[in-house]
Amino acid sequence: MKKSILKFTATVVLLFTVCVGAFGQGFEGVIEFKKFSALDTNNYVYYIKGDNVRIDEIGARSHKVSGTFLIALDAKTMKGLDHDKKLYTEQAMRAAPAIAGTCEVKKGTTVKNLQGYKCTEYIVTNTEEKTIITYYVADGKFVFFEKLLRMLNRKEKSSQYFLQIKDIKNMFPMLSIQTDLTGKETGKLEVTKITKKEIDSSMFEVPKGYKPFSK
Repeated sequence: MKKSILKFTATVVLLFTVCVGAFGQGFEGVIEFKKFSALDTNNYVYYIKGDNVRIDEIGARSHKVSGTFLIALDAKTMKGLDHDKKLYTEQAMRAAPAIAGTCEVKKGTTVKNLQGYKCTEYIVTNTEEKTIITYYVADGKFVFFEKLLRMLNRKEKSSQYFLQIKDIKNMFPMLSIQTDLTGKETGKLEVTKITKKEIDSSMFEVPKGYKPFSK
């Protein structure tokens, strides 16, 4: 009887450990999205595995990968790949861009189901920059995204304003719509497909044959 109890206890502990490990992991998979502006439309693909992120930009005409960033979030390193010339370059981190005025964050009442995720509305308004961005945010262990934005420090308001929302550690915007104060749309980011799957580690390595860029 004692051996049976010990065996049962060991099994329970093992199952608990496996479950904690599974639920404690962040999102792993592929996120595809479009970026719309008044001038053009760009397509991007994120590959995420642990603290590694690969960003591919897809050519609007060629529909092929035109450029890639390989990012190690914890190590805070970033490499850019030029696939045509088979070159890579180390990318330095940028300083965080300044925001004029104050961003007012308001949690909205609209809830959308986007790409299989329940998304909550957040509205960020900056009257001095004459900009309003409405986000529809999913909470799904997207721990990589806040780290990624803080590392890239992009100038785009969609990135800057998202970081003004509190408690975004696990969140990802499935849709963001940027307007001026009159409501005229000036930009949009929209996830078109999201796939949970195991990503091969080689996706985050510089391909063989690529040489370092030298001036």
